[in-house]
Amino acid sequence: MSFNALFQTDASAPGDPGHWADRTPAIEALLSADRPHLLGLQEMQAWTYAPIEKGLGSTYRSVGVAESGGSDGLINPIFYDAARLELLAWNQFWLSDRPREVGSATWGNARPRTAVWARFRDRDTGQEFAHVNTHLDHVITQAKVKGAQLISDHLEQFRLLKLPTITTGDFNSVARMSPAYTVLVEDFGLQDSWLAAEDRLSPGWGTFPHFHEVEESNVRIDWILLSQGVRVVDARIDDFRLDGIFPSDHLPVRCHVELPAASA
Repeated sequence: MSFNALFQTDASAPGDPGHWADRTPAIEALLSADRPHLLGLQEMQAWTYAPIEKGLGSTYRSVGVAESGGSDGLINPIFYDAARLELLAWNQFWLSDRPREVGSATWGNARPRTAVWARFRDRDTGQEFAHVNTHLDHVITQAKVKGAQLISDHLEQFRLLKLPTITTGDFNSVARMSPAYTVLVEDFGLQDSWLAAEDRLSPGWGTFPHFHEVEESNVRIDWILLSQGVRVVDARIDDFRLDGIFPSDHLPVRCHVELPAASA
């Protein structure tokens, strides 16, 4: 699953659609009902993990630090079910010309943007794979394109190791109609899970309804991208609500995948 959970802000009041305290039961219920083995989150904060952790349960762990290092600012963590997946390594890089510099932002974006990667071993099959989770800038096209290119550079390292990859994120770019999508899907060759799915379990909702009624739309800005050879059994854009309350202004996107057998 990829899910932009929308950060907590003091600007909202009880009854507002984005008010954090009103949304937390919906977030917890969403994740409790699904419990994906892997979850790429965007717009988390150090103090907003509680409904995620309660919904997922005690076997889940997470990796990722905030945009300014430590717990200061927004976080794009990867949550994983440690009962199923063994974490082998993880790291984080900043989407800038200085990707190892904590908090760097060099492409005109107002705040730092990050990507978190983790390498796992599936305890059931022994297969290893990598997961990358990110959140591209929402304004500057150059930052989106260069961010996508930097992510593809990191994915190339996993490809050289013959590891399947799963890439999740809020890309702030419309699928099939944006330069960032071109970089990752058309140029680098990742699969768009929604298009590759053998079965689609929902209508093609736009993924950013911003608390309005969901509509079928080509405006998919939240994606799960997969390396070639990964089978997408099914995919869903989730319009879940709890008592009429959306968990976030974004819709979660989900897919069920089967990794290719490990090569000798």
